[in-house]
Amino acid sequence: MTRRRPNFKTLLRVTRALREPDSASTEGGGSLRDTARRAAQSALSDPRVQGAAGLVRDRAEAVRTRTGERADRSLERLIAEARARRGEETPTEVTALLELRRRERDLRIRRVQARQELLDRAETPEQRRILTLLAGATVWAGGTAEGGPLRYTALLDRLAPGGSAETEMGVHRALWTLAERRVLAVSPHGVVTAVQLLEQSHGALSGSD
Repeated sequence: MTRRRPNFKTLLRVTRALREPDSASTEGGGSLRDTARRAAQSALSDPRVQGAAGLVRDRAEAVRTRTGERADRSLERLIAEARARRGEETPTEVTALLELRRRERDLRIRRVQARQELLDRAETPEQRRILTLLAGATVWAGGTAEGGPLRYTALLDRLAPGGSAETEMGVHRALWTLAERRVLAVSPHGVVTAVQLLEQSHGALSGSD
């Protein structure tokens, strides 16, 4: 089945309608703007649009990480070369600072890689949308724990906001397929967590003993 893509031309027209004054009466113009605003909000809450935005963010983050890594390595090399030309040793505090930056950089890279590995385990668009939200709440995948743990009900609210039985069933199927594949786990209290590949490898090794 061909996957439908978000109609970005429609989004542009809706955005333009929100910004440009309408030539009709004030009451009619207000009605049109309200309709356009509701349409824009509906479009932006569409999981397909959110998924496309997530892909753009992932690519931008990967570019920033690679650029930062190159910049840090260049800085380390320049400092070392400058000190070597002068016959000086790098001060302890500079060495410590460079080591701290190196550890932070390596941690960012590992988290970006972990996020990509997690998203790569999706086999359907629904699974990728679930894993994108899950990665955003998973620290080791570059997410943040500020919003608390991700719950099953929150996933349903985000991915099936209209309450459509068919849409909800698709989310249920995707969730439990990922759980069966041990990509994620669902606690008895409805908390959804990602399973790291490293944990699976350790489990497989221990099971083979």
